[in-house]
Amino acid sequence: MTRDHLQKVKADFENSPFWNFIGLELKELEEGHVLLALPIQKEFINVRNSVHGGIYASVLDTAMGMTGRSLGFDEVATLHLDIQYLKSVMDGTVYSEASIIHQNRNTVFIEGRLKNEDGELLGHCTGTFKLSKGERI
Repeated sequence: MTRDHLQKVKADFENSPFWNFIGLELKELEEGHVLLALPIQKEFINVRNSVHGGIYASVLDTAMGMTGRSLGFDEVATLHLDIQYLKSVMDGTVYSEASIIHQNRNTVFIEGRLKNEDGELLGHCTGTFKLSKGERI
């Protein structure tokens, strides 16, 4: 993968309204691997006084989609996510890491892990993503 493509992926995500709204931070970006950080905000807390599962899903989906894009593709669309919620968190920063499990010509199967500051696994996710070069999907 070219450095220019990875810079474009970084810019595309960091300039998206959702990225800025939620407060994501890019820690690592290389071909086939992404690490994101998300400082927990009070607005993420649900009625159980923990981070809402939708935040888990959003951060995992974003890291996994970015990982798909890192392979040299212009467009990546989520086809399926399977999330296991393992442990709740109430404060601090969460880290979402994603890596490739399998890729073919049109799709990629990606694994995502969400951890707390102590490295404890909070959520595990696998997803299938459609890949495209040069065309909107």
